[in-house]
Amino acid sequence: MSRIRSFFIAALIAGATLTLQASQERFQRNDEKTIRYQGGKIDVENSFGGVNIHDGEAGEVEVHALVRASSPELLKAIHVNIAGSASGVTIKTEYPQSVHNASFSIEYDIAVPPSAPVNVKNRFGSTSVNGLRAPVEINSRQGSVSVNDIQGSPKIENAFGSIDIEDIRGDVTVRNANGSIEVKSVHGAADVSSRFGSVEVSDIGKGLVVRNANGSVRVSGVRAATTIENSFATVQVSDIGGSLTVSAQNARVGASGVRGPLTITTTFAPVEVSDAKGPTKISGSNGNIKVSDVNGPLTIDNRFGLVIATDIKGNVDVDNENAGVTLSDIAGNAKVRTSFGPVLIKEVRGAINVENQNGSIAADADGPCHDIHLQTSFGSIKADLGSGGYTVNARTTFGSVTTDLSLTNAHSTDESLTGTLGDGKCRADLVNANGNITISNGERAPHPH
Repeated sequence: MSRIRSFFIAALIAGATLTLQASQERFQRNDEKTIRYQGGKIDVENSFGGVNIHDGEAGEVEVHALVRASSPELLKAIHVNIAGSASGVTIKTEYPQSVHNASFSIEYDIAVPPSAPVNVKNRFGSTSVNGLRAPVEINSRQGSVSVNDIQGSPKIENAFGSIDIEDIRGDVTVRNANGSIEVKSVHGAADVSSRFGSVEVSDIGKGLVVRNANGSVRVSGVRAATTIENSFATVQVSDIGGSLTVSAQNARVGASGVRGPLTITTTFAPVEVSDAKGPTKISGSNGNIKVSDVNGPLTIDNRFGLVIATDIKGNVDVDNENAGVTLSDIAGNAKVRTSFGPVLIKEVRGAINVENQNGSIAADADGPCHDIHLQTSFGSIKADLGSGGYTVNARTTFGSVTTDLSLTNAHSTDESLTGTLGDGKCRADLVNANGNITISNGERAPHPH
């Protein structure tokens, strides 16, 4: 009984296999044609299959088409039309008006004169163009696009498929949706737009513009001005030879190695900048901002996020709310406005101006004296005046003023202190409410409570 059962099961499996093979059987034919090229544009229009275009002989267009269909009737009904004239060459696939319960595909391999302009329209299939010295235009849907080794300025539009571009000796324009973009080694400028897909761009000879949404952006090696827009995904930029402008929403932004003016705007995400060679402006909210090694002035506008800046070779201006600020190794003046967070400033070689509310201040003056103004409420003030000469004016309410300095012409109460330190060349104005003030000339800056 078990042998009969085993034989029956084996027969069922064999029958199912034969049925599957029959249902997958496809009919195919090869259409090949070589047509004389008299000039003009080469237009290719296809659907449901790949298109591969590459350089060929100078005076001819060589077309190889592989047509597949699930029935001989459908195979016969599909036509590959190729026509040439003085205005160009047209290659177009024609299908029956309606196809039911059937499948088909048409794959093209086309060799064209290298100097011939090419225009490709493809649907539901990959498109690749390589080795041409002429303009290239591609309009694609539901398929990947690859463009390589072009001496011209290609324009590519796609949706629901990736785009890969490399070695373009001209400008490039790219538009995509719901697919990734990778562009590298472009001698000219690049204009890239996408949404719902990552964008990666590198080695661009001239300017770059990137617009994206809901997809990460990574840019490196641009030798001119760069502009980036993005939302709801990260932006990472490095090695920019000109100015950099980043406008983002709900996007983390990182930038390094920028050799021109730098401007970054984002929300609900952190910003990190290093090695900037020009003026730097950052605007954010609901995210921390960290900046280091800026060779120029730094301006920061933030809300609900910490600000940390170090090694700034210029003036620093920070406007923050509801978060702390830390500045160190500042070659110029330091100006800070914030609330509900501590302020720590050290190694500043210019004037210091801090206005805080509901937060402590600790400031360290470095080198020759510069004017110092520290003001807060509901938090302590600790000032290290170093070795400079200052005219001191400190006052508070509901707190005390203390110092270990030897002041001349000193006048003090529990809540105020005036006097002169050294030659009194610079001003040190310290104003508090509901908090203590401590003045010293110690070797290290005190830290806020």
